[in-house]
Amino acid sequence: KRNRQAQDLPRTHPRTVFLPEQGLDAMEKYMDVLRAHKPPPKKTKTMQDDEEDRIEGGLRVPNSVLDGCESGFTATDERRAKASTQFFDNTALMALLCRHDIVLFLANMHSAGEKQHYVISLIETLFQHLPLKCHLGILYDIGCQVERSCVKWGFLDRYMDRILFGISVFHAFGYRWACQLIYHPQKRRGFGLSDGEGCERFWHSISKLIAYLRYHQRLYTLDRQVDYARDEIIEGLGAWLLRRSQHALKKHKAAELILQGCGHQEVLLRAQWDAQVVAQTKPLPRQSKKAGKDMVNELIRLRETQNDLKKRVKEYDAIIADVDSPSDEYADARTEVESVRRKLEELRTRIRRKQAVLGVGDRTRLTNLINNPFLALWMQTLALKQQLRDRLRFCKFELD
Repeated sequence: KRNRQAQDLPRTHPRTVFLPEQGLDAMEKYMDVLRAHKPPPKKTKTMQDDEEDRIEGGLRVPNSVLDGCESGFTATDERRAKASTQFFDNTALMALLCRHDIVLFLANMHSAGEKQHYVISLIETLFQHLPLKCHLGILYDIGCQVERSCVKWGFLDRYMDRILFGISVFHAFGYRWACQLIYHPQKRRGFGLSDGEGCERFWHSISKLIAYLRYHQRLYTLDRQVDYARDEIIEGLGAWLLRRSQHALKKHKAAELILQGCGHQEVLLRAQWDAQVVAQTKPLPRQSKKAGKDMVNELIRLRETQNDLKKRVKEYDAIIADVDSPSDEYADARTEVESVRRKLEELRTRIRRKQAVLGVGDRTRLTNLINNPFLALWMQTLALKQQLRDRLRFCKFELD
């Protein structure tokens, strides 16, 4: 922590990669203003249980999965302290690196937790140095949570159509399977064989400076180290490109052999993969006390619709059977009756499925079941069974 004793004069590197402290503070205030304009509703435990799972905005992962990912990682909690501010002014660093592991920008962190305004500031600064039509792929330990915040609060709103978020490979396997399907770099187009672990390699390369940087010209020394590392990487960039190209070609040939040996067309495999992603990222049923009542009310509504369709079919059949019907009514009836019959058959299928879930028959009086406590408990049990079964299935996919 800063003290009043005599210190060396601060030195600034001419090619510093650190973001200005004023810019970081301004971004934090700006994000607080955006959050204040859209305060999240306070939810009680009952509301959370009864709330239906859904997919928000332009996201592709349901809230239940994102909530589970948020509670499973320390970095997603801005309030959780990772370093003490009682003894140190500077608590950590956050870096933005390019695909070749060259440091582009650094943020000097002063907060105890890993607050989002640091990563938003780094991305905002990078876009200010890029062409207007440039698209960017960002791999971050908690990339799914950053995209969720951007969609929810409007952060980086003018760049969101040009950003593709992903999760670095090392951390991706700690997330839920549905989150991996969308954010794993090797499952999302655009990232190729990038692993997103450039920061970890950079931290390892400067780990020898930890003891020294506790006391002397910390930021200046880091700038010198970044400057040296950049020159060293650029000097060996040709060998790096050759090595990575050969690795990519090797992977490509191995993948082609697997595709040729499986006996299926690539078009079919891609269609099956898309169908799997849709099926395994759909919202899960929640354990709600109103689920039974809602199911009964929906079944009542479907039965009423079924009765209306039956009446329309009878009316059309009567018009077709009547030889004295006007020609225009006869033509309309012939055109509409088949469509109504198809809708009626689809509706009957839906009704049979919902009746099987509730364990009732066609002659059951549904109004007597609306507040049935056994039915409410039954629907909660089915929701829990579905959640457990999906989790076991997802674990199997991760092991495979």
